[in-house]
Amino acid sequence: MLTAFVCLGLAATLLGGLFPVSRLSRAGLWRLFAFRSGLLLAVTFTDLLPEAWVHHPSYAGWGAMSAFFLFYAAQSFAMVDACPEYMEECTTHVLGWAALIGLFVHSFMDGLNLAVSVSAGTAAGLAVGTALTLHKLADGFTLTSLFRQSGYSARQTAVGLCLVAGATPLGSLVSRWNAAGLDSAYSALLLGFAAGSFIYIGTAEILPRLHKTHDRGAFVSFGAGILAMLALRQLAG
Repeated sequence: MLTAFVCLGLAATLLGGLFPVSRLSRAGLWRLFAFRSGLLLAVTFTDLLPEAWVHHPSYAGWGAMSAFFLFYAAQSFAMVDACPEYMEECTTHVLGWAALIGLFVHSFMDGLNLAVSVSAGTAAGLAVGTALTLHKLADGFTLTSLFRQSGYSARQTAVGLCLVAGATPLGSLVSRWNAAGLDSAYSALLLGFAAGSFIYIGTAEILPRLHKTHDRGAFVSFGAGILAMLALRQLAG
């Protein structure tokens, strides 16, 4: 399952960048990301955090807090998640190679968190893998659009797209390599870190939208993401 979703994520990033679907309305994109947030937050609170807590409560908490702080700090200096930047037409962050580094690190963490989530159970792996595939499709076309808007050549844009696409498989490989012989404390730390990452990503996408406009479609999509997690849990048995 892990290999399948890593391949899907890689293909989705390239597909989104080579064949941009940015003709979708921004409202439509918000609803797509609200659905993803529902998936991520549901799997965080029903699978990852409980599993991490069983291993070691204190390390689970520190892992989650560390991830939330690191993502917040990174977002303050460089673009971490391409989707809100594109939809809000953000002018705070430099949309160039500094942003590319931020996206590369974020995609690397996606791969690491996917591998950790799969270790938490089939339902968690299916939910996170599905959310990651949607995210990578959006990352691809958003990165391409932003680089073109910033005046980079087609070749430079293609290089950036390939780097971001390859970061997810790399993160997954590093996670699997480190997974051998993990003790309970380290497992709790990794699961907590994944949970904290998903809490930040999920809330950072839906809360600004909630405060700016009453988008009932996004609210429905968020609820659909939670229900989809329940369906995936049933599918996993």
